[in-house]
Amino acid sequence: MDLRQDLGGTVDGLMPELKAILGQLVSIPSIAFPDYPKANVRRAHDLVAEELRKSGVGEIRVLDLPGTSPVIYGRIPAPEGAPTALLYGHYDVQPSGDESLWHTPPFTPTEQDGAIYGRGAADCKANVVAHIGALRASGGKPPVGVTVVIEGQEEYGSVFDDYPAEHPELFQADALLICDAGNIRAGQPTLVTALRGVADVFVEVRTLAAPVHSGQW
Repeated sequence: MDLRQDLGGTVDGLMPELKAILGQLVSIPSIAFPDYPKANVRRAHDLVAEELRKSGVGEIRVLDLPGTSPVIYGRIPAPEGAPTALLYGHYDVQPSGDESLWHTPPFTPTEQDGAIYGRGAADCKANVVAHIGALRASGGKPPVGVTVVIEGQEEYGSVFDDYPAEHPELFQADALLICDAGNIRAGQPTLVTALRGVADVFVEVRTLAAPVHSGQW
């Protein structure tokens, strides 16, 4: 049997339940900005954690760091000699802004022309569901080790920016898969490499010791 066709059939069979999970996630206004209900952030956290458990991630815990929403951390140990992939995503979203400018309600998942619209449907809840789908397609037993990191305050910023560098043992992996980039076009999977990174530039300027008249100097 062609394994690619078999996997394709498995994924097709999973799509209804994965779309249902996405619908549930989009319907939760998990906005981690100040002055928004934290209960909604927790609801999204709990839903993602439970779906990951159902997908074979047996070792799940919360990285409950000061000043940030809870981070879901889970692991599936690697088979002997196999590499480990780290799957990253976030379950929080931006505020919806002026809802009168939306063509569909921001927190009511609406399907039109094969696409699902709603705040977070693309960034990054569909991508979290993609991780869940990949794990379920492998029967919860992927051929590689898996570390799952799903944070809840990516859109606002959090102390999680520094935490991985301080605790590298939790994040060691042979490859990182960050699924909040786009595709070239709908229906065509796209792999973007070397996207992440930050560069700081410090500029030092020296001036004259005293003011001078522009017409003379």
